[in-house]
Amino acid sequence: MSGQEKSPCRILVMASGFGSNFQALIDAVDEGKTIRNSQIIRLVTNRKNAYATTRAEGAGIPWDYFNLISHGFLPKGEKDEQKIAEARERYDAALAEKVLSADDKPPELIVLAGWMHIFSKEFLEPMERAGARIINLHPALPGEFDGANAIERAYEELTAGRLTRTGIMAHYVIKEVDRGTPIVVKEIEWKGETLEELKDKIHSCEHKLIVDATAKVVEEILEGRAKEA
Repeated sequence: MSGQEKSPCRILVMASGFGSNFQALIDAVDEGKTIRNSQIIRLVTNRKNAYATTRAEGAGIPWDYFNLISHGFLPKGEKDEQKIAEARERYDAALAEKVLSADDKPPELIVLAGWMHIFSKEFLEPMERAGARIINLHPALPGEFDGANAIERAYEELTAGRLTRTGIMAHYVIKEVDRGTPIVVKEIEWKGETLEELKDKIHSCEHKLIVDATAKVVEEILEGRAKEA
């Protein structure tokens, strides 16, 4: 077996908040059975006080804070949609450069674990050229409730009697929000729970799903390496 085949799959995680899904990934990578032969090389956050950074420090994982407003790409309070779009593209391009140059080798897999920012092609295309796959966790089934407030919108349909189930998925990230190819999907039946109870029910399934999806993609990356060797 070559050195390339033996070397860990390089995973970069992006998170904006508490980081419980990030912690699930840390634990699974450390345990080495579900997600095998992998290393989380870095955390990137766009929220200065994200607790995910504390988790990274506890695990000895380097992290970067990089923010659209704080790092000068967009003036606070800007309302002009064109200026906002242009600022986001400049930010995405700079973030892509940062991600690809931060370590000795670029990441092979980027996992969005509660990352609150929608990427433009200015980020996605450099990642594609570098061969880095990007996956995201979304609290809805494929083709349903793309974007923000997915659980709340599903709940409206459930309580109106138009749906009896919702779900969660992990999917590849493309320019169209939450429309990338699904990797792992789980249906969740609604049994009359309140909105908060439904949120808790969905969130309780997320840790396993993001770990399973990451493990599946890691296996594909490792198998691809073996074929190239």
